[in-house]
Amino acid sequence: MTTASRTARARSGREVLQRLSPFSVHRRPSEWVTDSVLFALCLLAWWLSGLPGSNPQIPGWFWPIDSALGLLACILLWWTRRYPLLCALLFLVPGSLAVSAAVPVLIGIYRLCLLSRPTTALLVTAVHVVCAIPYHAVLPIPGLTWLAWVVLIPLLYALIVSLGLLGRARRQVIEGLRSTAARDRERYEQRLVDTRREERERIAREMHDVLAHRISLLSVHAGALEFRAGSTSALSVEEVREAASVIRESAHLAVEDLRELLGLLRDDENALGTGRPPPRLEDVAGLAREAEAAGQCVDLVVEAGAARVRESIQRTAYRVVQEAITNARKHAPDARVRVRVTGDDHGVRVVVDNLVPVGVTNADINNGGSGLLGLAERVRLDGGTLASGIESGHFRVLAELPGGTR
Repeated sequence: MTTASRTARARSGREVLQRLSPFSVHRRPSEWVTDSVLFALCLLAWWLSGLPGSNPQIPGWFWPIDSALGLLACILLWWTRRYPLLCALLFLVPGSLAVSAAVPVLIGIYRLCLLSRPTTALLVTAVHVVCAIPYHAVLPIPGLTWLAWVVLIPLLYALIVSLGLLGRARRQVIEGLRSTAARDRERYEQRLVDTRREERERIAREMHDVLAHRISLLSVHAGALEFRAGSTSALSVEEVREAASVIRESAHLAVEDLRELLGLLRDDENALGTGRPPPRLEDVAGLAREAEAAGQCVDLVVEAGAARVRESIQRTAYRVVQEAITNARKHAPDARVRVRVTGDDHGVRVVVDNLVPVGVTNADINNGGSGLLGLAERVRLDGGTLASGIESGHFRVLAELPGGTR
């Protein structure tokens, strides 16, 4: 035999001994305490069974065998947590021949019912009962009739089996509750992640709507100033000052809007800066004035009844008008924009349309993608619908939002 083979066999032998060691079983501190207490009780019962006069039916020559089997059963108790079926089968011999092994055998049956399948546990327990009943016929216990023994042994094992199965059912219920709680925790965390993502997307859409409107105004005013500066007619100081004032005001409002949205991201009321209330339908007139100051022609009609709906719907309707005016400024800067906002307690209807330049199609207008798509998502989350497209030479945005008064 080579040195390598001897080393391998020694290693395998050590591994077998480690697996067979009762200390190799992973136990929680409470399980160590339980097993130690049970082992101590079994040793106490084994010692009491050996006291003089405790079991007069056992002959003197057989008592060492009975005592050895009882001690072996007590030691075997340490492996019942890891090998419940094997230990229950090994308990057959001391359970059939030794009175001193009664307590550890019953604990082994309990562990079998607790940790193994019920059918296997019932089958092994039935074998134990069959093997234990003949004991009284060989070594009759004083003061106990044969009929009482035949009734007592099955009832005793039935009680142990019932306790074991009850403990098994309780353990399964606890594990089920723990797994359910773990699943609920995972679902809650996933819902929390989804909610945060949806909120970030909502704020991103809000930033797009607000900043696109402000920056388009800046672009229009700066373009007009550049065009006038390069023309033959010189700009007066007052005209330059007025154009610069408009650009500065638009930039200031863009910064304020951005600061407000970033404050929402930080979830800090003091970070909002302006503390302005969310936009409502009555603020649509301000959009029209800003657009007209930039050179657009806006025809606005807002019915008074539409102002009675809840604020979230008003805010969405405001963003629809804002995005539509911004798109008209980019794609048809010289066209008249007609804005109609009508509504009552049952809902709000927003219609914005403008003439489309010759040669422009739906593909050209929707090529940018994010503005109208984000707007459609916002309207859908509020329970409404949004449709947009070219009809009879006009680009039309139609939003229908549900009602609900404040």
